[in-house]
Amino acid sequence: MAPHYGNNGQLSRDERVQLYGIDCEDQVTWHDWTPGVESVCDLVLQNVALVTQKVKFKLPPTKVFDMPYPEPFKLAPGMRKSIPISFRPAKYEPHVDQVQIITKAGSFFVTVKATVKDIALFVPPLLNFGLCPTVDKTETIMDVYNTGTLKAAVRWHARPPFTVRCPVDTIDVGQMVRCVVEFEPQTASVFDALVVCEAREASAPESMGDDDAMMMSGDQQSQQSKSYYVKCTGVGKMPHLCVPGVTYPEVHFGCVYPGNRTPQTLEILNTTPVRASFRVRALHDQGEVMPLPPLPFSVSPESGIVDANSKFSLTFYFQTHTVKEHVCQRFQITTPGGTPLVVTCKAFSKPMDVRLSTSSVNFGEIPAGKQYTRTLQIHNDSDRPAPYHFINVDHRAGAFCFDRPQGVVPANSFMVVTVFFGPLAPINYFKQVFCVVKGASAPLTLDLIGSAHTEKARPARLDQRHVDLFRSMQMRGIKEHPPPPEKQQRPDEMLEDEDGAEEAREQHLEIQAPSATQAFLEMMLPADCKHRDITVSMSDLDFGSCSTLTMSEKQVVTVTNRTSQKVSLTWMLPGETCMPLTPEERSLLAVYPPHCDIAPRGSQDFTVSFRPKSESCYDGQMLEAVVFQKVNRTFRLVDPERFTPPWMVAIKGMGHTMGMTRNDPRLDIAETHIRFRACHPGERTYQVAMLTNPGDTTISYRILPPFSAHGGGNESVLDGVPFRAWPVQGVIPPHQFHLVALEFAPTRAGNEVAFTANFQMVVDYNEGHPKTLRVSGRAWEPKVTFCRGQSMVTFPPTCSGIASRMECMIRNVSEIPITYECKIPVRFRSLFWFDTPIGRLGPSEATHSIANFCPTSEKVFSAPLYCIARCAEDRDNIIEGPLRSFVSPSPNGSGDNPTYVLQFVGHGRGPAISLEPDNLDLGAVKACDEVSNHVVILNSSTLTVHFNVSFEFVIDDADDSELTPEIGARALQLGCSEGEVPGRCTESMNITFSPRRRGLYKYRIIVAPRGDHGPTGRNITLELKADVQYPCIQIADLRTEAATLQPQSMMWTQFQVDGINSLYRGEVSQIERRFQAAIGIDEKKKLVAQLKPFQMLFGTSAAGSMPTVVYLTLSNPSRLRIRFSFQTPKDLNLENAPYWCDEKAQVDDREAHFTWVEDHNIYDIQPRCGEILPGDFLYVKMTYHHQSIGTHILPVVFNVHDGRSVLLYLKAHSVAPNVGCLSVRSSTVTLQPVPLNVERGTSQPIELTNSGCIAAPWRIDMQSIFSFNMDNYDFEVLSVTPIEGVLLPQSSTFLHFTFTPLEAKSYVCPVRIEMLKDGRAAEELIFELHADGYDPDCEVPRTDTVFPQNLPIQTYAPVPGCGAALSIEILDFDCCPVRAWASRILVLVNYTSEYVLSFRWNPRHLFQPGRLQIEPSSGELSPESHCIIVFRICCDEPVDVSGEVACFLDWTHISAYGQPQQVPEENPAPKAEYLAFHADHVHEPMRTGKAFIAGEHSKHVAVANRLTVSRFRNLMSTAAGQKFLNDNLHRTAFLASHIPTMAPQSLSTSGSGSTGTGEGQIRGAPAPVPSSHPLYVRIRAVVADWAAPPSRRNDFLVLHPRCAPTTEKETDEYSEMLNTRKAIQGSKRHAGADDSGGMGPDAVVGVLEHMIREIVAEDSFDAILDNIIDEEVPYFVQFEDSPPPGEEPAPNGVQAEDILELPVKDGEGAEADFTPAPAAGDTAWRSDLLLDFEPPAEALPAARPRRAAPTQRAAASETPAGDAGGEQEATGLEDTPQHYWEEALREFGEVDLETFRRDAGEVLEGMLLDMVDDVIAGRLNWMRPLPRARTRR
Repeated sequence: MAPHYGNNGQLSRDERVQLYGIDCEDQVTWHDWTPGVESVCDLVLQNVALVTQKVKFKLPPTKVFDMPYPEPFKLAPGMRKSIPISFRPAKYEPHVDQVQIITKAGSFFVTVKATVKDIALFVPPLLNFGLCPTVDKTETIMDVYNTGTLKAAVRWHARPPFTVRCPVDTIDVGQMVRCVVEFEPQTASVFDALVVCEAREASAPESMGDDDAMMMSGDQQSQQSKSYYVKCTGVGKMPHLCVPGVTYPEVHFGCVYPGNRTPQTLEILNTTPVRASFRVRALHDQGEVMPLPPLPFSVSPESGIVDANSKFSLTFYFQTHTVKEHVCQRFQITTPGGTPLVVTCKAFSKPMDVRLSTSSVNFGEIPAGKQYTRTLQIHNDSDRPAPYHFINVDHRAGAFCFDRPQGVVPANSFMVVTVFFGPLAPINYFKQVFCVVKGASAPLTLDLIGSAHTEKARPARLDQRHVDLFRSMQMRGIKEHPPPPEKQQRPDEMLEDEDGAEEAREQHLEIQAPSATQAFLEMMLPADCKHRDITVSMSDLDFGSCSTLTMSEKQVVTVTNRTSQKVSLTWMLPGETCMPLTPEERSLLAVYPPHCDIAPRGSQDFTVSFRPKSESCYDGQMLEAVVFQKVNRTFRLVDPERFTPPWMVAIKGMGHTMGMTRNDPRLDIAETHIRFRACHPGERTYQVAMLTNPGDTTISYRILPPFSAHGGGNESVLDGVPFRAWPVQGVIPPHQFHLVALEFAPTRAGNEVAFTANFQMVVDYNEGHPKTLRVSGRAWEPKVTFCRGQSMVTFPPTCSGIASRMECMIRNVSEIPITYECKIPVRFRSLFWFDTPIGRLGPSEATHSIANFCPTSEKVFSAPLYCIARCAEDRDNIIEGPLRSFVSPSPNGSGDNPTYVLQFVGHGRGPAISLEPDNLDLGAVKACDEVSNHVVILNSSTLTVHFNVSFEFVIDDADDSELTPEIGARALQLGCSEGEVPGRCTESMNITFSPRRRGLYKYRIIVAPRGDHGPTGRNITLELKADVQYPCIQIADLRTEAATLQPQSMMWTQFQVDGINSLYRGEVSQIERRFQAAIGIDEKKKLVAQLKPFQMLFGTSAAGSMPTVVYLTLSNPSRLRIRFSFQTPKDLNLENAPYWCDEKAQVDDREAHFTWVEDHNIYDIQPRCGEILPGDFLYVKMTYHHQSIGTHILPVVFNVHDGRSVLLYLKAHSVAPNVGCLSVRSSTVTLQPVPLNVERGTSQPIELTNSGCIAAPWRIDMQSIFSFNMDNYDFEVLSVTPIEGVLLPQSSTFLHFTFTPLEAKSYVCPVRIEMLKDGRAAEELIFELHADGYDPDCEVPRTDTVFPQNLPIQTYAPVPGCGAALSIEILDFDCCPVRAWASRILVLVNYTSEYVLSFRWNPRHLFQPGRLQIEPSSGELSPESHCIIVFRICCDEPVDVSGEVACFLDWTHISAYGQPQQVPEENPAPKAEYLAFHADHVHEPMRTGKAFIAGEHSKHVAVANRLTVSRFRNLMSTAAGQKFLNDNLHRTAFLASHIPTMAPQSLSTSGSGSTGTGEGQIRGAPAPVPSSHPLYVRIRAVVADWAAPPSRRNDFLVLHPRCAPTTEKETDEYSEMLNTRKAIQGSKRHAGADDSGGMGPDAVVGVLEHMIREIVAEDSFDAILDNIIDEEVPYFVQFEDSPPPGEEPAPNGVQAEDILELPVKDGEGAEADFTPAPAAGDTAWRSDLLLDFEPPAEALPAARPRRAAPTQRAAASETPAGDAGGEQEATGLEDTPQHYWEEALREFGEVDLETFRRDAGEVLEGMLLDMVDDVIAGRLNWMRPLPRARTRR
């Protein structure tokens, strides 16, 4: 056999042994090796032949494998020879070579190789899920094997609907991991996707030391990454469940006895080829009313899975203890992604079928003194046991007794009960006994009759007919028989009684059994009810703790005779008046007197006492009394036809001998929650509760009155609770039970709102632990919904003479049976009618009634429909006789029946056609997509109609779209152009719409009937509309977090947001379409350069500063869902370029820079891709890391898929941390135009920013400004202040340029700003100022505004990480006159829930001092609160301001608020901190040693503080340096080895503005600290007299020059310049604090505010306000002319009038009145209230002081006595406003109008701010109308 050669022609080991007799390994392998380190392995050769062999070998050809000199050697049989092979690698790469072994028989090769560690995984290439249900997860298993040589860390990437769950993150070599792939389709479609498994080398073990890491080459240390692809495919299909053969499935349980749990099975079918997971729930919406608990229906299972094309059985259960309840409930079977299936369950709770063998037991006439018995049977014809209880019979005492007063009758069986009768008194006996059966609809009644006689007395025989006759007579309203003949009556009374008795005797009809409600009412009728003939005042007696030795305390019971006959009463005491059941039996109750007579309508009191028979027990007894008419004592006095049966009354006594001992309750309640059958108000329903004694001793119970379950406890007992229990107390023998009847009698309707109450049962007198029985029930009015609650029902268009039918659903939404009647007015019944207008609906039942419409002509017909709902009559609720007074008026009265009105509308049509729908809106359609729809052509006539179809494109004149009719015609295609529709049929017409350009497309589709086969109809028009759009995106907002102050307006301009938004509002270009459709890399690179470029400037900051973060709010203004993505240069290149592709030689410097920036993660964009729903938005976070010095640019392509693409150049600059950097917003700054002929131009600010980390001294080179002014006729056209200063690190200020033009032209002035170092210019900043002067009579030149027009006025959406916001971010003061007081407000909101906000406003020198006021300028805001900020400006010089003021924020957690914060001690001489930064790599602080390996954060030590080797040699070379080392080495310098061992400083846990998270963060903190980056408010204001038109001056509060705030100016400018230069040169200045300790204005304001608040809080303040309103209007308002607060008072004796001089007209004296002329542009300020007095003069010439005016007026008033006219005039002015005005002038002088206007403005502004704050806080409803003004008397 020829040898078999394996790989590379190498023999296998067995073949080598057979051919050459030499045994050795197939290969020698090096696994773990390191470049540069020699490793040796032995090649072992063994002679397995039988002879000695001579062996030679040849060295491997490569130099990395080395062997000893190849000398031949001999091997004896069985001997071995080891040949060392040395491996000396230089690179970490695979090496393979061969060693040739030569023997006499031939030669063979042994492979020597060195392997490298590599990652290799095996994943299945394809996963096919097949058909899967939608909106449901389908899982499959995928095994992943690690076939490589390295431990692999895996990461899966999958997009919905596919997800991968991997149990581990790493896979060891040779191991397998089982992953789960999930498929959850949301729609029914086919899905194909690639799931990517990214494999990386797992991290090195922690045991690897520094030496091992250093010995590894760069290739070894670099992480390898491989991607493996798994193609996943699946088909989503909607599951569908149904019940075979049924459209509306129902589950009928039929009639079920109460307590039985009856199952019914429903089989559901899955008709789809996918599984269907389902869930069953009860419907409680869409008008459904859930039954009260306990719920009658249940289903099992509630959820599950139905296999494909399979059946599944659901079991529904019905169980209820409510008698005669019709239950209807709907259940919904829902499947994810499928249509729900509704199942209706119906059942009826049938009453227990229990009956007595007889309804009457008559013992007949029997001698007294003996015990007699009779038997009867209780039959149970039901299929469940029936508990019964003779509820008004004592178990051992009474005239009539039972041997089994309670028990359980087996199912379908009977029980024999013995009745005992042992009379001792010769009287008639009658008692109606009620047998309550649990589950029965009514109690069973049994009449017990007996007549006992003795030898001395014999009453008349009492029969059942006497009882029936008397009962029938009372049911008819006749209370009693007429009295015996011996009693004299008035003739009219005798006649009335005889007539009534005659009517009763003539009635020979059979007596019908009472209804269930009447039987319960008679049984539960109170003993003291006025409807009884004999009443007992108190039937339930509780004697409490008693003794067996003596009788208990006596209680009084009053028995009242309400008849007109005298009656006798005998108490049935065992052993005295009735026979005891046992000889030793005695009565527990003692009554005195035992016998008595009671007069007609009289009463008698009886004393009752109780004495138990045994100790330590609970006992009780029912004591009965027989009451009979006195005439019935002997048969001679009785008329058989007027025989009145006796009455039986009873009382219950109960007590115990337990003393103070109370045992735990031992009472079992069969159902602790009882649900009553719903009823109409005025009706009554009943339930029976079963109380069982499970113990061996007798127990007692007492039922307390019910209280509403909505209350908090027993103290909330409500008299209106419609529940009652009977009996309320009793004694239950051991192992026996009692049945208690419960009544629900609502008087008002609650509908869905149920009545719920609790009965508390005190067992064995243990009131501390009562038992609770919860009852609930609903009272309903008849309530239906007609046609699902619609107010109008429209019939389909119907041809004249043809009737159309429509189903109208009538649903009973109540839980009571109702009847309904549909009425249509008579005049419309020929057009509209019902097949069955009346019907009956059970609870929650629905039916469909057929409505018909037959038009008579071609027009619209309308008719009202009236549906009347009534409560269905139930015979069990009928009450007759006197008990009808317990029932409210009949529910069937017209007043209680709701009527529902519905409008029927029908369209009569001729033989024509119509379209459905009549208009079609395709909504938002993406350009180049194809949308299909269809329209139904309906022929409502009986004739076949032929039609033609055409359309026209509608062009709207108001639309500026570029759409043309040709474009619109190409976009729409109709399925047919002509056709026919048979009579009463429909035809579908397909519409295909495929637009190519965006715009609003409007079409008019015309369907024209042809008259070939009938009359020609009207053309039918269909309006088709579609809004064709491109996926469009807009940048709605932009926010920045940076070390340098970068307001939003600056970043908006630097990011060119308006240009980007404008681009995306335009048309998609062909280049952009080609770019998004391109597949090849070269093609994309070629097209990306042709995209529209935009530059995004991140600004400048120092290296090492916090990253600059920009949040872009991307909004989707379109109606389409958009997807976007960012592509970097790496995304446009190959991920894994082959080795033969040397791209480095083809890359230029720009691409190399881009690659370096991207490789070092200088920029970061999150998220890189996403999806935005229509009208939604998304935040994109762009981060720039200041890691190296220089300018960093990164091109990024921003794609809106199927839309536009744009090329963004991200650009930012990082400067060295030890230099300053001055900048302005633009190299060309344009000032706002100023008109000519102004005394002083506007002062306009220009922002100057220092982006560096150190202070930047600066000064303006005034030479250029001086030259500029010299060129303009040596006139100060341009001036600036300040001209020098020091700008703090990372801050900004404003330079105020004043521009006063001389000519109407454009001015250009270069400005040069020098940044100083050691007093000399180090750098310079040059920009140009452009300004325009214009003629006031000409048009104002147009200039660009400082703020972009589209800048948002407030935050678009909450910024991530920000906790505060402003209500508005721009305050536009518009144009104001000089000295005008203008105010604007905004609201600062803290919307965090755990942090206190401290804020501080920084005007940043935007205005000169004193011109801008911000109130409050600082403060704190508690969580979720707000504060109103007021901005006021008042400028005494013209200004034109456009700039931002900053609000600095600080946050304190509410848990740390108020705690003392640790203030670090200031180091008076901090050491310099230097960081070395480089442009070609990212600088990081040095970290070595174990701390670095463990990942600890080591402290960085500055270069200036490090003791390097060169520095150490430098110091050691001199004596001074050696002395410095000896003195300071131990404390000032650090060696490099000492750096990692330093512990990091602990971070403060108090609230700060830090946004990072570190070790200092409080562990378990619920929320991160919000961002402390400042908020900015843009201020725009023009203050100039020429800017505000004269017509608007009255809109402002213009202050007098002496009242207006003035700008504080330094008098000594030279001293300020010296101070500035000292600061520039580095001299230290310490501003001393004001330690005067004087009281400031804030303290005064606070005191006054506190006083005013106390006055307002007084109770009498309301009366003061009322008096103010009721007062007469004052004649004037006077302000004192004293100087305002803060000004120096006038000298003594000098008044304000003395300062203002009065002008003297020529030829007139000083007494002449002065009326100053109004200034130019001013209007006269009039006030009827202030009598039109003059405003104060501006400057008055020298004249006599106005204080003399009163003297002159007084002298003038002294006229001669003969001047009657003057006297009469003076007398007439005494009580006039003029007189009071003159007196005020004489006493106080003139009014200071300017002060009045200013103060009035402040008061009104304060009122407005208070009102705005109340509205924002919700304390004032500003929408509420104002109260009416009170009429003045």
